[in-house]
Amino acid sequence: MVTESHLSLAGASGKVGLYYDGERWYLPKGTAPSTHIVKLSHIRFEEIVLNEQLALLTAKKCGLHVPDSFIVNTGTGKDEEILLATRRYDRVFPGKGSAIDGLPVPLRLHQEDFAQAMGFPAFAKYEKPGEEYLQKMFQLLRQCSARPMEDMIRLWDQIVFSCLIGNTDAHLKNYSLLYSEDLRTVRLAPLYDVISTTVYPASTRKLSVRIGGAGTIDEITEADFEVSAREAGLGVRMAMDRYRRMKEQFVPALRASAETLRSQGYSSAGMLSERILETGGIALV
Repeated sequence: MVTESHLSLAGASGKVGLYYDGERWYLPKGTAPSTHIVKLSHIRFEEIVLNEQLALLTAKKCGLHVPDSFIVNTGTGKDEEILLATRRYDRVFPGKGSAIDGLPVPLRLHQEDFAQAMGFPAFAKYEKPGEEYLQKMFQLLRQCSARPMEDMIRLWDQIVFSCLIGNTDAHLKNYSLLYSEDLRTVRLAPLYDVISTTVYPASTRKLSVRIGGAGTIDEITEADFEVSAREAGLGVRMAMDRYRRMKEQFVPALRASAETLRSQGYSSAGMLSERILETGGIALV
């Protein structure tokens, strides 16, 4: 018997940290830092590389902060021949830094995912009834962020986008705090590890973090977002204006991003975007 489960993107694709100088790739050894996370395709989840790149491009067009990313084609563009390279947002190059074999060494920035920051073990990253994760996530930013209101709005946008793209795997370890170089200030990290899980029949439609009274992506209504805005401590009018604006932007952004990928040689991007619209939980078309 096959049961639906959360996809857990961190374990769905093999990945490795590599150093990229814009022309060549290097495998860091010892304490040498990487600059990019490179992910492989997966035999169980077709087009997972294309899926994530499509989601990241769409998110960027919707105004969200996302890391730079691109597809690496190691062959003819078949699913098993492409990789996703994502620039690490927790790396910066100091003006005057050290070098290894002539290559500048990036500085590692400290980050904590929300489960770590809240003191939750990894197995508790998915919400259970009554745990009120959404309120706790916004409270964390209210207490820790150097610019709490700005980061709370950014978190709201990330949550809305995850629902629009059909990402039911937006759990506590897929949101993070990013520390400054001197460790004195904390900000919300860019959106990462985001795909449409709803295009995969084996992936659950149960939400990782409840939205209002909705426990599954099929149950979400606009009223649930209004409830969530109040629970988050946001101005409801402002939050719902952002929700409606992103909902209006989403379909054009998704299709434009699919066209960008199609023009790069990934012909199935258009079909993937339509599957996202067909299988997602919010009525868009």
